[in-house]
Amino acid sequence: MVGRLSLISVVLGLLITPSLASRATEAESVINRLCLAGFYAAMAQAGKTPPPGMGDFTCDCFLQQVNEGRSIQTAQDTCKQKAAEQFDI
Repeated sequence: MVGRLSLISVVLGLLITPSLASRATEAESVINRLCLAGFYAAMAQAGKTPPPGMGDFTCDCFLQQVNEGRSIQTAQDTCKQKAAEQFDI
């Protein structure tokens, strides 16, 4: 009986973990799309054409900062600065 409970626990753990991981990946994908939309809208409003790769760089940075526990405002400020330095604008 104890062996069966252990086996059930292991199976449940394996089934639950990918589900949580896929939800996190889906959430990150949505956040990334929203970030890119905001990035390109802000660039268009400023009348600027961003260099290739700048949007992805900025949004990857943003997602990393938020995942590390930074506030949205701090992540935005940090990544704007890093992107400006990286792309020399």
